[in-house]
Amino acid sequence: MKTVSVSASRQYEILIERGLLRRAGELVRSVTNAGTVMLVSDDSVWPLYGETVQKSLAESGFSVCRFVFPHGENSKCAKTYLALLNALCENRLTRADAVVALGGGVVGDLTGFAASTYLRGIGFIQIPTTLLAAVDSSVGGKTAVDLPTGKNQAGSFYHLLRTVVIFHFRPAGHLVHIFRRTGTKY
Repeated sequence: MKTVSVSASRQYEILIERGLLRRAGELVRSVTNAGTVMLVSDDSVWPLYGETVQKSLAESGFSVCRFVFPHGENSKCAKTYLALLNALCENRLTRADAVVALGGGVVGDLTGFAASTYLRGIGFIQIPTTLLAAVDSSVGGKTAVDLPTGKNQAGSFYHLLRTVVIFHFRPAGHLVHIFRRTGTKY
């Protein structure tokens, strides 16, 4: 497994390896003592990976709730953000609990912003499923939703507890090379 350490206001690790989905629960458990996690994904990613990650989280002792929303940039909006906050409330997540984003940049941005604002901040773990999300939105703590007047106009910088990168289409070594080229400190 390749590990990239990110030094920000909170230091966290990016774990890179093929096949980490089945170990997602173990890797999330190693950074949080949460009793409950909200697994957030979109309707394109959930059918591919959702059940595998949910099962892994449950096997690691988490009570798992899920929130799945329509895919695409149009869902990165106040309406979906408020629906996610309501789901967190309805499932009674506390500050000791965490959210796990499973998806691309829209999923990560929306979930991270909700994590940063729900109860003034709860644990946030990201499992990016696209190359762009792996090297951009899951690094550096950028979180946001779009407003009718423009992209990413409501947001915050909120650093993760961990990023778990699972690649099925490229060797993990290529990702480390990309991090080096983009100047990410590790």
